[in-house]
Amino acid sequence: MEKYDLIIVGLGPAGASLLYSASKYGLKVLGIDRRREIGVPIQCGEYIPSYNEFKTLLPKTPDKYLEIFRNIPQRIILNRTNNVKLYTPYGTEYRADFNGIVIDREAFDKWLVSMGIKNGGEVIINSKVYKLGIDGEVYIRYRGVEKVFRGDVVGLASGASSPLLDQVGLYRENNEYNLGHVIQYLMAGIDADKDSVEMYAGNRYSPGAYAWIIPRGDDTANVGLGIRYPYTSEKLSLQEYLDRFIYEHPIASKILSKGSPLSIISGIVPVAPPSKKTVSGRFISLGDAANHVIASLGAGIVTSVIAGLIAGEAISKHISDGYPLKHYEDMWQKYIGDVLEDGYKIRLAIDVLTRSDKLIEYGMKILGNKYMWNLVYTKSPKGVNLVSIIEKIARELGA
Repeated sequence: MEKYDLIIVGLGPAGASLLYSASKYGLKVLGIDRRREIGVPIQCGEYIPSYNEFKTLLPKTPDKYLEIFRNIPQRIILNRTNNVKLYTPYGTEYRADFNGIVIDREAFDKWLVSMGIKNGGEVIINSKVYKLGIDGEVYIRYRGVEKVFRGDVVGLASGASSPLLDQVGLYRENNEYNLGHVIQYLMAGIDADKDSVEMYAGNRYSPGAYAWIIPRGDDTANVGLGIRYPYTSEKLSLQEYLDRFIYEHPIASKILSKGSPLSIISGIVPVAPPSKKTVSGRFISLGDAANHVIASLGAGIVTSVIAGLIAGEAISKHISDGYPLKHYEDMWQKYIGDVLEDGYKIRLAIDVLTRSDKLIEYGMKILGNKYMWNLVYTKSPKGVNLVSIIEKIARELGA
């Protein structure tokens, strides 16, 4: 049985950044991914903040965990945007200035993994981890045979609601109120505003979540939506909701209806509070597996990468200097815990609005201009209970 300091299950942004970070510290690292190709298929909107936004977004996060975003190669950056627009169900537009970049997620993930390999990390793809052992055994099916490896530490970056978490006593999200089911087309032949990321609210198109148009440059964009099943009243598939948005939405259809999809992806995104238990014995969870996602937006690339970099440092100290593995959990809670908690608080307020399109419209009319900045920057207003305010609005409307 071959042994490693660290074995990583899953090489999305969290696992890939952990591979890079841990190998940089000189650890013997193995990364395992079930996909045939790293980064394929893409599994998100590919949108992240520009580097100059991080001081506002993540004021507690040290620069050493953010520097990687400054160094993203130009070849990976597809487009730069300067504002976010939100459209209510009745077509009212709210706008906030915000600098963002659209990245090629396939190339981004490959870049992170390649840096880990350059540092000495090992990678196995097209392999399924089917069992974990209490002493760090990782059982995989690889090229038609079964293999077992052992890690002093095992990092589970295996995605939202991963059943592997149950095997080792880590928290697994299974509450449907906390899980967004998402679908996205990469579309060509559309006339999207390349400077704007557009978000669309409304229960006819994305009950319990929102739809989006994220311009990739030229005439292409990521067009998708999420739903949460407790908020649905129609028995429609995800693709039926998306096609309805593209061809029937009074605003979006003018941009999208003449375009054509080049690819389709779907998946699950946690829109939950951050996991309270991300360390169990020699196992840790990170990324979507640990609910390291900003729940109000369903955005997780940045927070997952930071969690991976933090984990690499903490595991190095654990292996080399005997630090308790719990140090990892303490660090991510210190540096990204606030933005994750604020995202969940804002999501709870949004949940009240999503009871009806009328409530979304009226609530945004009262709160939108005042709190649009808070939504985009994921800042729960200090001294303000948004849920109570929106509940009061709901009572006034009889919603």
